[in-house]
Amino acid sequence: MELTELDKAIIVTIYKRSGKSKKAHFPIEFICKGYPKHLHGMIKSRVKKLVKLGYLYNKPHPSGMSYGLTNDGWQLAKKLHEE
Repeated sequence: MELTELDKAIIVTIYKRSGKSKKAHFPIEFICKGYPKHLHGMIKSRVKKLVKLGYLYNKPHPSGMSYGLTNDGWQLAKKLHEE
């Protein structure tokens, strides 16, 4: 499946905000921060799709779910960030 520009932007956003760390994970609200409000719903659905595709992992927390980059997602983010 081809990744959309929004998918790529989400992956790079997590990569940059994590300080290029493979172990960092963030709540969905922090991932949406900085994007226009009308895109937040679409970002939330795309994050779930990226988990299914194997680019992101989810980690449960008492306050909600957090998301981080898998090894495949980190490699793709590194490649996209360098371009």
